[in-house]
Amino acid sequence: MASSSSSVVLGSCLTNYARIGHAVQQLFPDILQELITIKEPPHRLSHEVKTNKNLSKILRSDELLLINDVVPKGYANFDIPLIYKLIRNLNLVPPPTQGWSHSTAPCLAEIKPGDDLERIRRFRNKTLHRGNAQVTDTELSQIFTQFKDIAGRLETYMGKQTGEFVDKFKDLETCCMDEDTRTMYIERLDRLKKNDEDCKKRLSVLEEDVDALKEES
Repeated sequence: MASSSSSVVLGSCLTNYARIGHAVQQLFPDILQELITIKEPPHRLSHEVKTNKNLSKILRSDELLLINDVVPKGYANFDIPLIYKLIRNLNLVPPPTQGWSHSTAPCLAEIKPGDDLERIRRFRNKTLHRGNAQVTDTELSQIFTQFKDIAGRLETYMGKQTGEFVDKFKDLETCCMDEDTRTMYIERLDRLKKNDEDCKKRLSVLEEDVDALKEES
C-alpha cells in the first residue's frame, strides 16, 4: 500500500510539473504573440529591427529567419525570449518598474506590463532549469495564482474580455491529464531546455572566436 500511495503522489507531482511546463511553453507564448501583434503589426517589424542597432547585435540567425517570414506567417512561432527582446528593444510596452532584466524580481506592487513580461521570462527560465520535475499541490496553487494574476492584468491591458486568458490557466490547473499528455508536455519541456542550452553553448563559442580574433588583430 505504501508503495502504491507513493506512486500516486509522484504521479501527481509530475502532472503538476507538466501543467506549469505547458503554461510557460504554450499559454504565455500565446498571450505574448497576441500582445506583440497588437503593438507591432507584422508588416512593420522587419524595418523596425533593421533600424535598431541593438537588436541587430543580439538576434540569432534563426530568430532573424522568423522575423523575415513574419508577414506571411505572423508571430505564431515566436517564443518568449524572442518576443521579450523585441518588446524590450522596440519599447512596445511601459518598462518594468525596476528596469529590464533587473537582478531583483518585480514585487507584488509592481504591476506594469513590463513587470509582467519580466515575470513571464523568469517563470519560463526557472521552469526550464529548476532541476526538479516534482511540484507539490501547494506549490502548484501558489504558482498558478501568480499566473492567473499576470493573465488578468494583460487581459485588461490588451482590452480583452474578462476571463479570456485567465480561464485557460484555470482549466490547465485543474483539468484531468492522462499519462500520455503529461509525458508529452514534459518531453516538450525537455526539448526546450536542450535547445536553450545548445543556444548558450553556441553563443559562448562565438564569443570565444570573437575574442580570439581581437587578440590576433
